[in-house]
Amino acid sequence: MTADESTPRLPGGRTPDWLTVLVEQRDGHALVRLDGELDLLTRPRLSAACDALLERGVRRIVIDASGLSFSDCAGLSALLGVQREAWRRGGSLVLTGVHGMPARLLAITGAAATLMTDDTTAPAPAVGE
Repeated sequence: MTADESTPRLPGGRTPDWLTVLVEQRDGHALVRLDGELDLLTRPRLSAACDALLERGVRRIVIDASGLSFSDCAGLSALLGVQREAWRRGGSLVLTGVHGMPARLLAITGAAATLMTDDTTAPAPAVGE
C-alpha cells in the first residue's frame, strides 16, 4: 500500500495539498482525521499515514471523515486497502462522520457496510450516522 511511482502528480512533481491527514494516537487505537478531498492524487497521503500506524503496531484505526468533502473511487479504494491491511494484521479500521458526497459513494457501492462498522458480522449503521 505504498505510494506507487506511477501515482499522478501535479506539474513539477508536486503532490497536491487538498487533503490534510491528522493522526492522534490514543489508548489502544489511533484517530485519523481527514479534511479535504480524497482522490487519486491524495490517497498516498492517507495510505502512508495508516501504513506507518500499522507498522508501529496500532491495530485499531478510526478514521474521522467529518471534514472529508469529496472522495472518488480511488479514495474509496485506498480506504478499503487500509482496512484490508489492518485485517491482515489482526486489526480493524472503522470510518465515522461520513456525510455528503462521500456518504453517497459508500451507499452506492455498498462499502458502508464494510467501512462503517468494526465487526463485519454486525449490522452496519445507516450511512451518515
